[in-house]
Amino acid sequence: MKYIDAHSHRRASDPDVTSVVSIRINSETEVFETDGICTVGLHPWDVNADWRDVVDMLEDLLEEELVVGIGECGLDRASGSPWTHQVDAFEYISELAERTSRPLIIHCVKAHDELLRIQKFIKPSQPWVLHGFVKGADLAKQCLDAGMYLSFGPTILRESPALIEALRLCPADRFLLETDNEETPITDVYSAAAAVRGVSIEELCAIQQQTFETVFKR
Repeated sequence: MKYIDAHSHRRASDPDVTSVVSIRINSETEVFETDGICTVGLHPWDVNADWRDVVDMLEDLLEEELVVGIGECGLDRASGSPWTHQVDAFEYISELAERTSRPLIIHCVKAHDELLRIQKFIKPSQPWVLHGFVKGADLAKQCLDAGMYLSFGPTILRESPALIEALRLCPADRFLLETDNEETPITDVYSAAAAVRGVSIEELCAIQQQTFETVFKR
C-alpha cells in the first residue's frame, strides 16, 4: 500500500510513503534545497514589514519542478507577528495561488472567521487545504461548505470526540492526512482515520491518492 503524508516537515524514510514537505521561506532564506516534492510558504510567524520581498522569493521558487503548492501560509492571532501584515500577506499570497494555479496550504490559529471572510472575498478556484485541523464539526462544516479541504494529523489518535465527529462528517474526497511536525508515523494516522471512517486501510489509501492527485495536480 502507498501512503500520502500531505503535510510534513521531514521526508519519510519509508519508500511506501509520499511526503509533501513544507518549507518555510523567510527574509533569512539564502539557499533552497529539496530532495522531493514540497510546498513553499511564508508562515504567519515569519511575517513582518518586509513580507513582500519574501513573497517575491516564493513566486520565483514556484518555477521549481518539485514545488507543488504554496504553504504553509495563513493567519495566527497567537503569533507575535503584526496582525495587519499577516492579513495583507495572506490576501496577497491567496491571489498568488490563483495566478500560478497552485493549491494553498493554510495554517490558522484563532482566526477562522477572518479566514472565511478572505475566502469569501477571493472566491478561489484553487484548492485551499486547512492543515492540522483540530476543531469540531461546526467549524469543519463551515470550511467544507466554503469549498476547503481539511487535513488531519496525529491529534486524531487522541480520540477527541469533537475532532472525531469532524473527521467523520468529511466527504471521502475532501480530507487529507498528515504528520505535520510530529514523529508519529503516517501509517498510524491512517489506521486511526480508517477506524473512525469504518473503511479498510486499502480503501483509505486509494481515496487519499485520488485526493492528493486532485489537490496537487500530480
